[in-house]
Amino acid sequence: MHCHRNQINSIKDTQQKSLIDTGKGDRYISPKAAQIYTRMDLTISNELTGEIYGPIEVSEDMALSDLKALLQADCGFDEAKHDLYFNMDILDPNNSQCLKELGLKTDDLLLIRGKTYDSIRTDTPTLSDEAFIEQFRQELLSNQMLRSQLILQIPGLNELINDQQLFREQLGQLILQRRYGGYNAAMNPFGIPQDEYNRLMANPEDPDNKKRITELANQQAIDEQLRNAIEYTPEVFTQVPMLYINIEINNYPVKAFVDTGAQTTIMSTRLAEKTGSTKLIDKRFIGEARGVGTGKIIGRIHQTQVKIETQYIPCSFTVLDTDIDVLIGLDMLKRHLACVDLKENVLKIAEVETKFLSEAEIPKSIQEELPTPTSITTSSNRPIAPTKTSTSLKPQPGAVPALAPRTGTLPTPTGTSTGGVAGTAARPFPEQTIKQLMDLGFPRDAVVTALKQTNGNAEFAASLLFQ
Repeated sequence: MHCHRNQINSIKDTQQKSLIDTGKGDRYISPKAAQIYTRMDLTISNELTGEIYGPIEVSEDMALSDLKALLQADCGFDEAKHDLYFNMDILDPNNSQCLKELGLKTDDLLLIRGKTYDSIRTDTPTLSDEAFIEQFRQELLSNQMLRSQLILQIPGLNELINDQQLFREQLGQLILQRRYGGYNAAMNPFGIPQDEYNRLMANPEDPDNKKRITELANQQAIDEQLRNAIEYTPEVFTQVPMLYINIEINNYPVKAFVDTGAQTTIMSTRLAEKTGSTKLIDKRFIGEARGVGTGKIIGRIHQTQVKIETQYIPCSFTVLDTDIDVLIGLDMLKRHLACVDLKENVLKIAEVETKFLSEAEIPKSIQEELPTPTSITTSSNRPIAPTKTSTSLKPQPGAVPALAPRTGTLPTPTGTSTGGVAGTAARPFPEQTIKQLMDLGFPRDAVVTALKQTNGNAEFAASLLFQ
């Protein structure tokens, strides 16, 4: 940072004439004018070099053109490459007003900046969009200063400006957005290419034009909602960790998934082996569990002790061939009058409070096992009579078991909850639904698989496909 002091006024000869060095020669003011001469001090900051000049003593009656000539001589100002800013606005180089009339006063700050895209706009805004883009490309080719500024923001710019078509394809939309976002913003509220806007407005009652205008208006509303959400509720864009608690089964520590959307409490076959509970599985209770997907029910553990904090509580489990070790469902939560307190981030169950695990305490491998959407069950949760099992798929957290006797000689014990549908065969899905999902860019086999996993729910299937 360097500071320079310019003294511009001097007295010449005996006529007491004021001398102002403009950089182009000596300019004299009559003695009468010198009597009413009022000075002001200006500070000049050259943002390109980082230097600060001043205070520079000038007359408030000095013309802007004379000030620029002075800055050109002493401050590295080049009108062909630079703009002069006052109060964040560019001073019009064609303005003939004096500094006082422009609103400048003593101790004001002027900024020297490189010319920007706004300052090289064409004087003929009637240019077509393609012509405007090409004009900007030509300006970049001839203006090394502007190109060096933009190359930091646009990687590969040097290659793009040498290819007219590639430049238009990759940067055209950005240039037009800047064009209509500035001086022409009021003419085009949709922020689309001006040619398209003019075509739409020429006949807004045309069905196709009307549809397009409606789409643009709706998109504006969506964008506004997005901006508001990002500003006021940014937390909605973060992933919410699922609810897990620490429990023990037969002295074996487990992280249990609390799922209020699941009808039945579930244990995996893997955990049953680790805890020595395999011998307690009643294999007369087999069937199929359905939620977002299906799974084979191996049997049922009618009662085992679960330790939560310092309390032991009895719990029954449906044993499922699943990757989730323990899923605590509504049957256990309601039996023990549990309360999910999200404000305190605790589960209150059997007069005991246990903290939900933080995201850092949940192993990443467990989180990856949960599909998205998680614990969203479909209409297949309606309890109906049990049927034969069908081909099993990977079970999901919101699964609801449908129990069926293993043999005809052993009746199903009374009071057993039956929920979910165990179809005998996969039903065909409507071709229209398949086509809608394929139109999103997914292959047919992936679409059909997603529909099978969501029991034909197109909305849930789309959510799965986008993961």
